[in-house]
Amino acid sequence: MRRLPGPFRRFDLGRVLAVDPGERRVGVALSDPGGIIAQPWSVIDRSVTDVLTEVRRIVQDNQVDTIVVGLPVSLSGREGASAAAAREFATELGKATGVAVVLHDERYSTVAAERVMREGKASARKRRNQRDKVAAAIILSEYLMGRPPGETTGGDR
Repeated sequence: MRRLPGPFRRFDLGRVLAVDPGERRVGVALSDPGGIIAQPWSVIDRSVTDVLTEVRRIVQDNQVDTIVVGLPVSLSGREGASAAAAREFATELGKATGVAVVLHDERYSTVAAERVMREGKASARKRRNQRDKVAAAIILSEYLMGRPPGETTGGDR
């Protein structure tokens, strides 16, 4: 992977992929190569595509250093069945890709995604089709902003 020179190196944190696992669809977002800017990437339909295979392909094609998996917790911070499934999915992703996997609190990400798309005047159909990848981008953005400057990817949150 190409690294930034000299004083800019502290901003070259590597590419990060965020995954927002849902029962029907999995939202995916990808950072820029420096690990600074998050952008919605794709939505994987669980009924059509093997999620692990597709994420592995995205990781390889884009030289991803870290995967962030959204961890659904309640407003009180408690973890339920969805959080247990996300933890299991994160473990499977780590084994399938060989890349560091980090769990990140995803509270409000879907609500925020819906709000952003409504404010952007997206139709109901477009919101439904893009909600998961926008939520993944919000999770990724929160993860990237929460990382201290100069911290490399691969750390646990």
